[in-house]
Amino acid sequence: MVLPALGLACSPTRPPVEAPPAASSAPSPTEDTPPHVTPRAPVSTADCPFHWTPHEIGASVLRLSAEYAGRFMNPLYDAACACVRPGEHIYMVARIVPERGTIEAVTGDRNDHPIRADPSIDACFATVLGATTFEPFEVGSDVVCPEEPPPPTKGPPFFRPPRLANCPAPGEQTSKIVYPLLVDRRKEAPAPAPAEGP
Repeated sequence: MVLPALGLACSPTRPPVEAPPAASSAPSPTEDTPPHVTPRAPVSTADCPFHWTPHEIGASVLRLSAEYAGRFMNPLYDAACACVRPGEHIYMVARIVPERGTIEAVTGDRNDHPIRADPSIDACFATVLGATTFEPFEVGSDVVCPEEPPPPTKGPPFFRPPRLANCPAPGEQTSKIVYPLLVDRRKEAPAPAPAEGP
């Protein structure tokens, strides 16, 4: 398993946007309905060769201790073991929200490798990670918001200084860690097919 990059994107809570008018849920006669995807069932991770060795994770704007990183890396490795079969080679992107303790992952296409997204593996990731949470922790943000100003002592009582854009209320700031991984199990022999009964 290769861990090529780590990025951090802040996603501050913003005021709700007025939703557009709801469209009809019935497909139009010219629309093709998406093909049904059969979810891949997770398998046991007992014999999986992937194990995360605790270490600090970092990028130019973020440093996480081994203890914090392990909270989401261990479940992520377990999902790769449960959903990617020996002999396969995939690209996956995990999205972690530390302040909520949530993690999700999907496969993706790569131009530099003959790798394509796989909806059946995505469904398996959703099954494995959908019920997974970890102990939340706060990362913070590079959006510097001022403290709430004190009540004015001069001027009209309704006057308040303007607030910077994208500054949520205290305690509502969240961050998103986007973590891409290449999962390469091509050197492992595929599991033998189950024997059929008489």
